[in-house]
Amino acid sequence: MSAIKANSQYLLKRFQIVPLSILVLSDVLVISRIVEVDNQGWWTQAAVFFMVLAYLFNNRVGDDKRDFEFDAIHYPERAVQKGTIGIKQLETLGTITMALMALLSIVLGWTSVMLVLPVWFFGWWAKKDFSLPVTFKENYFFVYNFLNMLQMFVLQVFIYLSLLDSFEMRPIIWLHVAFVFGLSLQVEVTRKVKVAKTKAMDLYSDRMGMGGSIILWLVLGLVCNLIFGVLGVSMGVGPIIILSAMGCLFLIQVTGALLYFKSKKESYENLFWLAMISTYVGQNLVLAYG
Repeated sequence: MSAIKANSQYLLKRFQIVPLSILVLSDVLVISRIVEVDNQGWWTQAAVFFMVLAYLFNNRVGDDKRDFEFDAIHYPERAVQKGTIGIKQLETLGTITMALMALLSIVLGWTSVMLVLPVWFFGWWAKKDFSLPVTFKENYFFVYNFLNMLQMFVLQVFIYLSLLDSFEMRPIIWLHVAFVFGLSLQVEVTRKVKVAKTKAMDLYSDRMGMGGSIILWLVLGLVCNLIFGVLGVSMGVGPIIILSAMGCLFLIQVTGALLYFKSKKESYENLFWLAMISTYVGQNLVLAYG
């Protein structure tokens, strides 16, 4: 297989660049409204978009490198384990994305330049499992996953500080950071809800069962929906629009979750994902243009 084809398949299947780009773009639209990025030019929005994707890709590469032996046992069908794309090749791509992130930080200003190294260090430390014992992940699965998801919180704060080119963040910005972090947690749970349990025990459905993990997913969705309502009012979106969106979008989530759980068929997982993506993007579009 050619290098171009191998890289493309990795981006599409493992990194899932298409749905991820849609989610990130919708986040950038809301950030642009809050910080009034439009006044800074379209290139600022583009810089933020590619910076986030670069960080997330480097994060994916780090995960695959760290978990290589574990995945070889439990997920031998993955591209890295099959040898379709090698670790060295991924490391090269990771280095390129880090260089891109550094270049974009220069474009965004001195605050971004000062913070990019600490953000990288936190990501590197996360890939070292925060220097925790080897057994920590297995014994404290939920705490471990939450600690890793803090990278999304750090990334969001970094993006805002880079755009503001200052260390002053208004309450509405912190509210949006909490909103995106909540959505990130829900997306992470979406990835790890399967019909059948695995021997790897690295899915929420492995630990809580399919029903329990879907309840967790819905609770996160409800919390995000409530934050969305408060955030929308704070941004001047009309209450009728906010209430209508809250009701309709949460109904989509409940419907997708129930259909997936009731069918207990892997084919319905795409519907579950569609509910996640549509509500994620829908909420952001209301905040960006409502």
